[in-house]
Amino acid sequence: MDSTTTGKAASGRGLCVKGCGFYGSEETKNMCSKCYNHFLKTQIIDKTAKELESLSLSHTKPPNPSLSSSDHALLEQDSGSKTLNAAGFDSDSGLRWKSRCKNCNKKVGLTGFKCRCGDLFCGKHRYATEHSCPFDYKKFDREILIKENQLIKGDKLAQRI
Repeated sequence: MDSTTTGKAASGRGLCVKGCGFYGSEETKNMCSKCYNHFLKTQIIDKTAKELESLSLSHTKPPNPSLSSSDHALLEQDSGSKTLNAAGFDSDSGLRWKSRCKNCNKKVGLTGFKCRCGDLFCGKHRYATEHSCPFDYKKFDREILIKENQLIKGDKLAQRI
C-alpha cells in the first residue's frame, strides 16, 4: 500500500483531520498538536459558557468561571512547554487584550497605570491633568470624608445647667 493513498504515514500516523497538513495521532483524536490544543480550549470555553448560562437561569449562586481539575489536567497534559494563564489560554494567543495607552497608543505592558476613570495610560499620560480625566476627584474625596467623619453636634448644655 502507498502511504499517499491510505492517508497514513509509515509510522502509522495519519494526517490531521482538520486538514492543516501536519500529522496527527490517535492519542490526540487524529489531530496535530496545534489543532488538538485549540480543540481543547474551545471545548473548555463551551463548557464554562454552558455552566454560566445554567447558573444565570437558576439564580441560586454567583457564577464561578474557574476550571475544574479535569480541565487543568487536560491542559497540562497537552500544553507542552507553553505557559498558560488562569483562564487556560496560552500567552501567545490572540485572545488577550492589548495594553496600550489610551492617548498615545503606546504599548505599556506591565508599566501601565490604570486611572480611576478606568483607562490605561503610559508614564507620560498617567496624571489626570495630562489625559483630561473625567473622574471628579474632589467630589469623590468629599464623599469619603462625609462617610468617615460624621457630623458632631454638641449636647444642649442649657438643659443640663
